[in-house]
Amino acid sequence: MNEMTNNKETLREGSAKDNRNETDVILEDKTLVEGPSALYTLIVEEPAQSDDSSSYSMTLSEFEEDRWYNPTSLPDDAAEIESIQRLIKYIRVGNQTATAIALAALVDYNLRDECTQSIVIATGGTELLINLLETDHNECRHGALAVLNEMSYMLGTRRNLTNLGAIPILVKLLSDRSLDLQILSAETLANVAKIKKGRKFIRKAGGIELMVNYMDVPHQVLKTESEMLPVIQQKLFSLLCNCSKALWSMSKSDKNKDVMRRSGIIPVMAKLLTSVHEDVVSSIMGIIVNCATQPVFRTAIKEQGMLIDILKLLKSLDIEMMNNAATITFNCAEDPESRKLIKEQGGLNSLVNIVKVESHKCETKLMAAATGAIWKCLMNPDNVKRLEDINGIHVLVKLLDSDSEDVIANTVASLAECTKIGRNKIALRAADGLVPIIKLLQDTGHERILVNVCRVIDNCASDPLCMEQVVSNDGIRLVWSMMKFDSTLVQSTAGHTLVTLLKNTKESSDIMRSLVTGLVMLVDLLKSHDTRVLAAACAVIGILAKEPENLAILTDYDIVQRLSSLVHTSNSDLQAHLSRAIGSCCLLERNCHTFGRLDVVLPISKYIHSNSELVRQNVTFALHGLSGDATNCVAMESCGVVPFLMETIASRDPDVQEASAGCLANIRKIALNARRLK
Repeated sequence: MNEMTNNKETLREGSAKDNRNETDVILEDKTLVEGPSALYTLIVEEPAQSDDSSSYSMTLSEFEEDRWYNPTSLPDDAAEIESIQRLIKYIRVGNQTATAIALAALVDYNLRDECTQSIVIATGGTELLINLLETDHNECRHGALAVLNEMSYMLGTRRNLTNLGAIPILVKLLSDRSLDLQILSAETLANVAKIKKGRKFIRKAGGIELMVNYMDVPHQVLKTESEMLPVIQQKLFSLLCNCSKALWSMSKSDKNKDVMRRSGIIPVMAKLLTSVHEDVVSSIMGIIVNCATQPVFRTAIKEQGMLIDILKLLKSLDIEMMNNAATITFNCAEDPESRKLIKEQGGLNSLVNIVKVESHKCETKLMAAATGAIWKCLMNPDNVKRLEDINGIHVLVKLLDSDSEDVIANTVASLAECTKIGRNKIALRAADGLVPIIKLLQDTGHERILVNVCRVIDNCASDPLCMEQVVSNDGIRLVWSMMKFDSTLVQSTAGHTLVTLLKNTKESSDIMRSLVTGLVMLVDLLKSHDTRVLAAACAVIGILAKEPENLAILTDYDIVQRLSSLVHTSNSDLQAHLSRAIGSCCLLERNCHTFGRLDVVLPISKYIHSNSELVRQNVTFALHGLSGDATNCVAMESCGVVPFLMETIASRDPDVQEASAGCLANIRKIALNARRLK
């Protein structure tokens, strides 16, 4: 043993006493190259583009870390440079014993240092070490793998190992009889899996199946602290940790997720979630976060009982663990059964408690995940009731001043779900939450925020006191301005909200007259290719056109022609609102005749056969308006609308009754006049 130690020291000594400059680098005994730039740069070819989600690419952070190509500095100690070079030479030309000793000496250097790695790479050390992995000498393989493992903590070496074909060799070592080699190989692969190309190669080499298999450890390993385990089980635990870290990175690719699922990782993850080892649970949570984006995994998480264990981790003191638990809860709360389970397990309470903590507000990812999970949960009315019981609306209102738009978007979406219930409209107003929500319409351009602000205002418009706040804070004009926003979803939501506001305000006539300057924009929206926008625009026109001044302006801008071009639509929502708009525009007599001349009567009359009750009700307004023209009445009667009108005249809606009766009266009048003429 002493002799081997002495040999290591001898190999590390080198000949720095030669008369050379401190910056000289020795590549071979008789080769002297001047300056640090003498270290050549290993050229790594970029792979061809691939549609594989785990193909090679570099992020900005990876690019900044990738310094091994052209190191800016070398160790000041020329002796250290020479010593490393000599060790590489002994590894290359020495016998097995000398190679093992040289490798042991090389491991003692700081191989995670950029400059040290540059020296190893420049002398072809990486290729040499990879070749040693395929020898039959265990000490050489172990020593080479130990060196590569330390080097793999830097991005450059990960890319180097990938491009030099080391991954299949490392995967093969996962099956070695030596647990020590398996552990080192798994750790190295965990590092290499942090780059996309590495993940792809590991999958193709069959590494995923092996790692999943090694994660299925005996129950005792999971329930006993690591220092209390026997030596063999400690090694199994180390292998488990390294494999789980590798699969955490591997799970970023959809193709890898599919392989992991087919390899049986789901029951293994359920088992590992109950472990007493926090680092194991943390890695498994990371895997689940990545996999929970797929419906098949979300279903498995629920069916395997993992969601219950995950909800418990919402109370963890570790921020990352809490964040992962909230993220998984957010992804899993897509279906009603999971939302119910979250409520039963107290998950909503835990989520609200997370966002209440003042120190958590600077944890943007955690807050976004928690508020997102709350929003999804509130799609279940029972969870809304639970939120009321814990005074959650006041908690949500306090989050409206967050610096994160995602947090605000989730919060407003949550309030939109809550305010579907009347008492929560009052609670929102009592918490002084409506005014800051209205102001968001002019303070942000975030699509989801604007959509949900409109939803909240729409919900609250039925409450008179809330409506007063909307009007006094210029809410109607702000909602109107949203119909000019670039997003079709914002436009359509704002349009329907505007209709609700105009129906519920006492000063509707004055407000409608004040919106006259935007009527051109409203007509232009009828050119949209989005049926939701068209339906919303028609709904607004149906209200605004009731004001004579607005109707005159709309007519001048060819509103009749625009509406007529839409009558052949098969979309029931558009049919319903278009019928209202046509009925309102017919209040101007000349429009009624123009609609008939543009052949609107026949396609509109076909709406009476719609399966949508809303269409069947609203078409009565179009028929009533069009019946102001005698020619239209004749056409409608021939289309068989009279039996339909006899049916709708018995509607529970008095407006539908009146429209049906008015249309029948006009048709009857034309019929009587025709008889007199005969």
